[in-house]
Amino acid sequence: MFWFREHSDLMNTWLTFLKAMQGQTQQAPISPFAMQDIFFKAFQAISKDPSFFVEAQQELLNDLNEMYKETSLPDKRFQHEAWSTDPYFIFIKEYYLTSSKWLRDVVSHVQGLDPDTKMKLEFYINQYIDATCPTNFPMTNPEVIEEFVKTKGISLEKGLAAYMDDLSTGHWMKMTDPAPFKLGSTLATTKGDVVYRNEIFELIHYTPLTDKQYSVPLLIIPPWINKYYIFDLSPHNSFVKWMLEQGYNVFMISWVNPDPSLASKNFEDYLLEGAYKACVEVAKYTGSSKINSMGYCIGGNLLTALGAYLAKAPAPFTLASMTLIATIIDFTKIGDLKIFLDDENLDYIEHDLALKGFLDPERLKSIFSMLRPKDLVWSFFIKNYLLGQMPPPFDFLYWNSDATRVPQALHKDVLRKCFRENLFMTPGGLQIKNVPIDMQNIKTPTFFLSTIEDHIAPWKSSYPAVHQFKGPLEFVLAGSGHVVGVMNPPYRHKYGYFTNAGFPYSPEEWLEAAKKNEGSWWPFWDAWLKLLSGDKIKPKSGKSLGPAPGEYVKEV
Repeated sequence: MFWFREHSDLMNTWLTFLKAMQGQTQQAPISPFAMQDIFFKAFQAISKDPSFFVEAQQELLNDLNEMYKETSLPDKRFQHEAWSTDPYFIFIKEYYLTSSKWLRDVVSHVQGLDPDTKMKLEFYINQYIDATCPTNFPMTNPEVIEEFVKTKGISLEKGLAAYMDDLSTGHWMKMTDPAPFKLGSTLATTKGDVVYRNEIFELIHYTPLTDKQYSVPLLIIPPWINKYYIFDLSPHNSFVKWMLEQGYNVFMISWVNPDPSLASKNFEDYLLEGAYKACVEVAKYTGSSKINSMGYCIGGNLLTALGAYLAKAPAPFTLASMTLIATIIDFTKIGDLKIFLDDENLDYIEHDLALKGFLDPERLKSIFSMLRPKDLVWSFFIKNYLLGQMPPPFDFLYWNSDATRVPQALHKDVLRKCFRENLFMTPGGLQIKNVPIDMQNIKTPTFFLSTIEDHIAPWKSSYPAVHQFKGPLEFVLAGSGHVVGVMNPPYRHKYGYFTNAGFPYSPEEWLEAAKKNEGSWWPFWDAWLKLLSGDKIKPKSGKSLGPAPGEYVKEV
């Protein structure tokens, strides 16, 4: 009790913490009323058959009686030795795992719910199960107790202080120590110049690293929901630096971090004033009417629409190739992301968009975190707030936290036309300047790169493109996830990738017949792209509006 007498203000801090938790619903990525409605429908369905729940309760009692007789599957949340040696913690762990399995089974057998409601119910129950894991509470986590005793309570005091600090700034949990990272110094350090700027993007041209470069330049279109330097992280992880070393002439779009004055900018604006205009400027700067192009995530959707638009509209340039990375093509195959796209949740998000003129990046981050709560929420909650530790520096996670706002009209277009109505898969469903967009008109050589563990753009949502595009195709499935599987330098010799020149209708059939290759996909892509990149020539130089990384990327 000595520690509590010396730190009596800690209990007051805990009370403040609990009160503050109530305010977090304002940052909720989904409507709380939608969640209530799902549980009400589930209760109604169960109440129509009371015997079902009585039987389920008896099964739980039976399972609890048998729980010590079964060996639990490995779970990285329970790595501390106390979970396997201390009777108190063994009981807590087994009780949690047994009751969690029972609850999932009960929900899976609830009758009388339509498929969408059933999917939402299972999602919310899994959120609840992950949230109530005993590792998430100070007195039922042996590692937290151990650290509390070792530091004489300072660890928990630091954790509470970190929480209150995050709350006061409107952010939720640091995923990495931000101190070592500075744009232009430790991140986005590859030399280059801003060679064009308008109100929605800057165009960066990178300084050559070889005496000669391929004559066909490469334009990269990053997603507008994050900053471009995912392609130019720490020098040892920089995709841009590696491409320059292979002899490519690289240009990069750096999107503005929009304020309410750009609320009316929509998908067509970002295509014509963004991707299209960037191609015009690259062609003008290099003198090459052919351009290789790369789009990542939602930037890949913009590039896809541009490719279909160019198939019908004359332009002063042509796309020699397209590389689409982690890009959703069939928006009906997005998995748990569907949870956030019913009418009530869309109205909830669009109401917020109308008030602010943009999408708050914190809301988007919370949605993606809910898709993998064990890894992206609770692991950091424990480290930051219960152990009082700052996560180690990690450039990927620093970039992930440095998100951007999205204009109201643009986000509404993407939510309604892509995610909700799946107009990308509908010939003529989208129009750009009255030109109907149809992927089946695209004959440009295209390289598709997906990752097998992607929770944002599931690879099975990308695969349907191979039956839509009509030009020469390559589809590659890399290991790991949406970011780490993409930004995977060859020196790591990690993750591997799958290739298969055939394109059966089923993605499962494609993977079953695919060849597993070791290492990074980058050299495989390089071998594909250099055949479309022309001869190597002396690099050209031109005007500069200032050095890279430019001004837009620094906006907060």
